[in-house]
Amino acid sequence: MKFIAKTVKALGLALMLAAATTASAQYRFGGFLMDRDGMMSNDMYTLSQPSFGFGTARSMAMAGAFTSLGGDLSAMGINPAGLGMYRSNEISLSPMLGFQKADNSAADWGENSMSRFSMANLGVVFNVHEGSGSVVSVNLAIGYNRVADLNYNVGYSSVSGPSSFPYRSINDAFVRQLGQGGIFPDADGMMNYDYGDSYFWGGMLGYNGYMLDVETDDLGDYWTSANRLGANASVGHTVGEESRGYIGEYDIALGMNVANKLYLGATLGLRSVRWDRQIYYSEDYLYDSAPVYGDGTPMPSGTAAEWMDYNQAVDVDGAGVNFKLGLIYRPIPSLRLGAAIHTPTYYSLERTYQAFMSTNFNPSGDTTPALDDVGENAWEFSSPTRLMFGASYSIGNYAVLSVDYERSWYNGMRVHDVPNGFDIYPNEYRQEFKDNFKPSNTIRVGVEAKPLPRLALRVGYGYNDGSLRNAYSDYINRPLTYRVVCYSGGVGYSFGRTTLDLAYQRLVQSQTSYMLYYAMDDAGIFDTASPYYSTEHNNDYVIMTLGYRF
Repeated sequence: MKFIAKTVKALGLALMLAAATTASAQYRFGGFLMDRDGMMSNDMYTLSQPSFGFGTARSMAMAGAFTSLGGDLSAMGINPAGLGMYRSNEISLSPMLGFQKADNSAADWGENSMSRFSMANLGVVFNVHEGSGSVVSVNLAIGYNRVADLNYNVGYSSVSGPSSFPYRSINDAFVRQLGQGGIFPDADGMMNYDYGDSYFWGGMLGYNGYMLDVETDDLGDYWTSANRLGANASVGHTVGEESRGYIGEYDIALGMNVANKLYLGATLGLRSVRWDRQIYYSEDYLYDSAPVYGDGTPMPSGTAAEWMDYNQAVDVDGAGVNFKLGLIYRPIPSLRLGAAIHTPTYYSLERTYQAFMSTNFNPSGDTTPALDDVGENAWEFSSPTRLMFGASYSIGNYAVLSVDYERSWYNGMRVHDVPNGFDIYPNEYRQEFKDNFKPSNTIRVGVEAKPLPRLALRVGYGYNDGSLRNAYSDYINRPLTYRVVCYSGGVGYSFGRTTLDLAYQRLVQSQTSYMLYYAMDDAGIFDTASPYYSTEHNNDYVIMTLGYRF
């Protein structure tokens, strides 16, 4: 937070020094609320981040440290070579309850938590070959693994005072947006704007909601919000984001046991993506006296804005495909060494977008005309390659220690196709990932102890160092996860052929600080900007696995 405070102070000083020159500057604009015209790098980054081992309760209790362990249906999604350790058939299901809580840098508003029921793992493995030669057994597995949980609620609020330049209103950013786009009404009052271009939708909605006006001076026409926002108004900012969705993977996997020493496996993974977000933003204009213009002149009755609501909805649906290859080697009975590679997941996604605005200038509560982007809007990209190494050591039938290391190359992500007419091309995405992202490193450690032959106690820990070259990244227009910590534990009991496992897992996701909106000139000076905000997501999962061997 010290970094943020110093940054805000420095920006404020620079802005005051530059205020006299910004009128002629060329502006760039963006922010969490304004960059909604397409799938951006943060969306692809989010969809490419796997969890810490969603799967069976046993694997989740050990933080997913299963690259070298095997003998568990979670092996389908981690290292399919582990399926080669089966010597019988098994079916299991793993229902899961998830609880999300958001901790914000600003005052909480509305809902900041969510609970959801889902299926973490469901699968069956068949022992299709049992031999006496070098190939001891071959096993076929079919199942489902939850890859990522996209369910969360975030809500917070803050207030900018009348003198809190530049932290005032998103309408001031809309002013720069329309001016930069050269969008003005003609002599007949018609706007020279293609509504199919969602890049300027925010500004257009501000105009349609009577928050913006065109004025003329010696330099020509310019946009202003001063006719609606009194100079003595404090601005209350309220933000709410509700996300619902998941990434699930349907797996077909094969595992082989060679001489009880070497285990080989392969998985074909077919992914399903569903991600729906509702983004709510409102401003309340708070006057401690009668509204006035910048020169102190009273504003006519009924002309001052009282409130504005800006609502957006983003839906993403689609599918992906990947392959996983792995091996496990046992140099001695108590030691297992494992390695697995996951190819990039090739995603093909459809994205739709809608936005509308309400203001007090529509007393009946009518909204401005909704703007919809529901046409052909296909996106194709590939997630990073994942390489995993693991080692586990067992002490008889009493305990096992398992350690995993994973490397994922986020700087090598690729965008293959964007919708027709989109202004950012695949090679530009490629360069962005190369310049701003790095390979991530993940450590997973799991311990299982058996104080009784039928009873197992488990704990786990995991740490991911993120994929941003700078934790305080240049991505001030969007929150990105830069660190994930996993804590887990659980218990299991065997009733003979039937097993019952319970697990608890906590994921702490730290995110970068970001702005809701901003307008910046070519020199990098903010003319308009929201304060910095940051959020930390705490996700708690309770999992039960019921398994039966036959």
